[in-house]
Amino acid sequence: MNNYILIPNDIKTSDIPPGAKILYGDILYLSNLSGYCFASNNYFSKEYNVHNNSITNWIKSLKDNKYIITKYSQDDKGRKVRKIFPSKKCGSEHKKMWKEHKKNYNYKAKTKTKTKTKVVI
Repeated sequence: MNNYILIPNDIKTSDIPPGAKILYGDILYLSNLSGYCFASNNYFSKEYNVHNNSITNWIKSLKDNKYIITKYSQDDKGRKVRKIFPSKKCGSEHKKMWKEHKKNYNYKAKTKTKTKTKVVI
């Protein structure tokens, strides 16, 4: 079972906060099947065991550096829904990375195992 994320080199070497780099890896992972990630800040703050403000700051850092694009809409119940798209700035590298990852590690898209990632910063 492969329970890890991939972080593109241009993200790894960027000047964004370390937590934002890891968050970007999760956004890539969660957007792999549908092209976008819909996880909330609350979801990420529980995953990383950090305050919501940290997630907000990391998302802002990723947006300011054009690594992600966010779009908002409403669902059937009128609730605001955010979609996070990895930007094209890292798009081709991200697709190539996942293709290689799947090939090398026999990645199965639909795994039922849930794991938590704890990040200490």
